[in-house]
Amino acid sequence: MSEFMNIRSGGGQIRWRLMIGGSTVALLAAASASPARAEDTGRPTVRIDVGVQLERVDGGLERFAPPFVSQIDVSRFTSPIAVQRPPRYANGLDGSLSLQPEDSDWIFSAAIRYGRSNSNKKVHQESPAQILHKYYSVPLLGAYGTGTATAVGKRYANTDSRYEESHMVLDFQVGKDVGLGLFGRDSTSTFGAGIRFAQFASKTASVIGGDPDFHVSYKYADALPPPLPPIPGYFKIPLQYWHLYRASAEIARSFHGIGPSISWNSSVPVAGNAEHMELTFDWGVNAAVLFGRQKVVAHHETDGSFHYPGTGLQISTVALPHHAYATARSRMVTIPNVGGLVGLSVKFPNAKVSLGYRGDFFFGAMDGGIDVRKTYDRNFYGPYATISIGL
Repeated sequence: MSEFMNIRSGGGQIRWRLMIGGSTVALLAAASASPARAEDTGRPTVRIDVGVQLERVDGGLERFAPPFVSQIDVSRFTSPIAVQRPPRYANGLDGSLSLQPEDSDWIFSAAIRYGRSNSNKKVHQESPAQILHKYYSVPLLGAYGTGTATAVGKRYANTDSRYEESHMVLDFQVGKDVGLGLFGRDSTSTFGAGIRFAQFASKTASVIGGDPDFHVSYKYADALPPPLPPIPGYFKIPLQYWHLYRASAEIARSFHGIGPSISWNSSVPVAGNAEHMELTFDWGVNAAVLFGRQKVVAHHETDGSFHYPGTGLQISTVALPHHAYATARSRMVTIPNVGGLVGLSVKFPNAKVSLGYRGDFFFGAMDGGIDVRKTYDRNFYGPYATISIGL
């Protein structure tokens, strides 16, 4: 549906191209100004990092809950709200390119992190079919007997929920190796400042249906019901009642933001030496303020029907009111962001392998509401592994 199209503006694409173009020019200019001669310094001037990550995704969103969901909950079926729970983890990739000209403490870098998660859950539950018991006694006709039949309906609940989430963070920074040595003679510390761009998007589609309250009652009569002849007797007649409900929702949410960022990363030698192989303890902190836009496009509808015994015990049906709602809202926001990492690295003269744990926290980044705006955080944290190659 059109509600599920990516929410992108021409202005956003222009900012994206300008940011990449400007950062590329800056890197190339720095490289031209200071030709790299790694063989003279023993230090690579260009470094490429690639890695993988398993991130816990927290922050939440409002789940679709039409009014009849409360009846499903009390019927001892799995709640449709629980079925709609987003995945807890996302898999992703990250990479960076950094340039440190010869005989310079300045480092120019560009980095990207991307992750996504998907889920498709289908839950169908139903109760056993009920057996109807009948009894009749008509002395005038000499007719007596009992009988059974299967009910025309049963209690059941269906929930079909799909969820897609993706997030991307881009960083362009200029840093300086201040060489403070606060944590040892060979420790390093790099302060950086630049621009951070973040993009979060999620899509949900849910279909919920069921008959949560099918039940049978019995009517006792002393004559056959119309339109049959009113012959006197004794009758036990089953009466069946139920509701049928159906609801669906499609919701697309997004945030795009850009703003200034700062970082501080340090590395402390633990064992070995830099000329051959070295084990280091790494840590870092980062902060940013992002200026951007939250968007939500949502549509949902609910309808149903009530079924009951009518005249002559024939089933009658009454349609329940149909409810539909659609919204498309957008809001400019300012989002604080903080993060950090800790890890261990095994360093070689022109390579490095790192393992660690990191997190990024974006406060109030998403409008997770459906009918009205409700803000939720977006937090990503978990283990990572990175391989770095120096050129």
